[in-house]
Amino acid sequence: MLKKISHIFLALLIAVTSMGLTISTHYCGSTFESVSINSTPESCCEGPCNKCHNETITIKLQDDFSISSHDFNFTQIATLLPAEIRLLLSETPEEASTFVIRRHTPPPLTVQRVLSNLQTFRL
Repeated sequence: MLKKISHIFLALLIAVTSMGLTISTHYCGSTFESVSINSTPESCCEGPCNKCHNETITIKLQDDFSISSHDFNFTQIATLLPAEIRLLLSETPEEASTFVIRRHTPPPLTVQRVLSNLQTFRL
């Protein structure tokens, strides 16, 4: 269920951002009055006013979702490769200790535990 909801959400997100979304806000002086999506907001004054102004934000992807080629610069790898090799060779892995101290022995297996290890559970 969660997978379906996430797929629907991502499909809507791609659809909205590829079509574009315009959010317009109307301010009377410095106070916020109204907001509208994909249309012009209603003015608070009946006639033209010097205090009122609209701000518009457009959200749209500029990508055409096509495959593009990328150039890879190998000169950077040539300059970094000797430093990486020295770094790899200088690090010595810590040797694992083979000596383990056991403070207690595990409890003996019960009949139920042995039988549950032999069974196959299907969900």
